[in-house]
Amino acid sequence: MEAYQTGKIGDDEVGSQFRKTLVADHVDDRYVVTKEKGTTLHTYIITAPGGKHCIFANAGDAVCTLTPEELPADIMDGMDIFYNDMFSPKAAIWLAEKALEQGKPVIYNMQCVPSFMETCGTSREEIEKMMELCTVFISGRAGYEEMTGETDPYKAMRMIQDKYHVKKGVILTAGGEGAYWYDGEHEYHAPAYEVEPVDTTGAGDCFIGGLLYSYFGEEKDEAYALKFANATAAVKCTIAGPRSRATVQDVLHLMGENLIE
Repeated sequence: MEAYQTGKIGDDEVGSQFRKTLVADHVDDRYVVTKEKGTTLHTYIITAPGGKHCIFANAGDAVCTLTPEELPADIMDGMDIFYNDMFSPKAAIWLAEKALEQGKPVIYNMQCVPSFMETCGTSREEIEKMMELCTVFISGRAGYEEMTGETDPYKAMRMIQDKYHVKKGVILTAGGEGAYWYDGEHEYHAPAYEVEPVDTTGAGDCFIGGLLYSYFGEEKDEAYALKFANATAAVKCTIAGPRSRATVQDVLHLMGENLIE
């Protein structure tokens, strides 16, 4: 699969290094916009034994400000999938609408709860709009609870699906309990894989990468795609640092063992 990144960075050293890492990871950066005299989002991550981590973020003044006018009108023409986290809501909604016009899936990953997103400039109304547009919605427990007020995440999943009728359904990432997928009719559950964690930073992102590859790229069914996504996340947890360069074979190898029943 070819991957393209869009977003906005500053013209600082962090932004320069970010571009370099994208290219090193074979991600096309042609749609990344640079803000003159801007500050790039950057984080400081502390990891502890057992893979747990704490993230301190400096949001800068660029990441949340990308607008449709800064992107080519035909940007979605060569794409197959649009994935977003709503950190630049105007651009994200515009791109989602473009994708749907062309019959392409839209994946919305609620990485941060709505109350935090509001501090970054993304309104509840914009989140609601993306919920109506997305083909698949993904969140952890906190996102479902804040969206519904329901503390039981499994009930909250059904509430979200009943309200927004997400085309392919909603996914709950539940850490050691694995992941759940509910499409309004069927529920799928994939247990977590037992590994010795080194660093869990980026595991959620790797889960989504595995899901996109398996479900949309390889056209596997929901049950298999969840297992593959869980395994992709588990492999990342065995690697120090925020990114993983694991291969498909690495993931398939893990899927053959260490499954927590």
